[in-house]
Amino acid sequence: MRYRRLASADFNLALARHPDDKPIVCAKVGHLHEGILAGMKDRAILAFQDPQKIMATIKHTMWIMRIDHFDLLLMHEVEREWKADFDTANCVCMDVLERLKKEGVAAYIGGSSWDCNALARMIKTGRFDAVMVAGGISLLNRWMFDEVVPAAVEHDVGIVVGGCLGQNNPGLVMKDREALKTLLESGDERAVTQGKKLSMLYDLSDELGLNMIQLAVRYVLSFPQIHSHTLGARALSHIQANIQTAEMGPLAPEIVARINAIQDLDQGVEGGMKLKEFTGVFNK
Repeated sequence: MRYRRLASADFNLALARHPDDKPIVCAKVGHLHEGILAGMKDRAILAFQDPQKIMATIKHTMWIMRIDHFDLLLMHEVEREWKADFDTANCVCMDVLERLKKEGVAAYIGGSSWDCNALARMIKTGRFDAVMVAGGISLLNRWMFDEVVPAAVEHDVGIVVGGCLGQNNPGLVMKDREALKTLLESGDERAVTQGKKLSMLYDLSDELGLNMIQLAVRYVLSFPQIHSHTLGARALSHIQANIQTAEMGPLAPEIVARINAIQDLDQGVEGGMKLKEFTGVFNK
């Protein structure tokens, strides 16, 4: 599975300590060459085309977690080693997921990716119940609304989003004005434009009395087409803070409109800069 054995074992311990709680269990299948199949070394990549090895990985994770089903099971990074046909969703992993759904082991199935076009095309096949979009929405962009959201609405597919903080991009997690100054003086038109957008978002954050995480969480909450938001909390305090922020509710429509206008500043900039690329630039 995508997550390491330690994370699965920790989940099992949490369930044992809270037997009366019934969490919604979601997982992603991927990175097979890094899990229990790592011993295959160079041949581990072949596991992505082997239904028995895919199934063995899933069953092993279920054994560690001490669960008998998943509420949502996703093919992680659909554009990677699965060799999926985006226009039919045909691939070995999809066959395995559909078998598990038929057997009642997975209530809902789908895929995850940073590639919005790939997800949108696979949604249109009618074989997905839900998708997880990484980096499709943040305070800097809302790429997923070009293709993924219209396709999901048409086909009644659930949307989970992640990566809205740019994989822990320090410029989106907190106001780093020193690094921002470097961006604005970089001479790279795309980086400068991102810097201008970020500067305006910092000012808006100050105006509203919200930190950057609160602003991002409430921005995502403002879109009813998004059904769940995986923020990537790394500590109990993060979870508690996120709950408090969510309880504040969505942003006012006029604030959402202001953020959208800031995002649109780079529409005329050739090439644009995806969130994942921006995180790499900001972290240099």
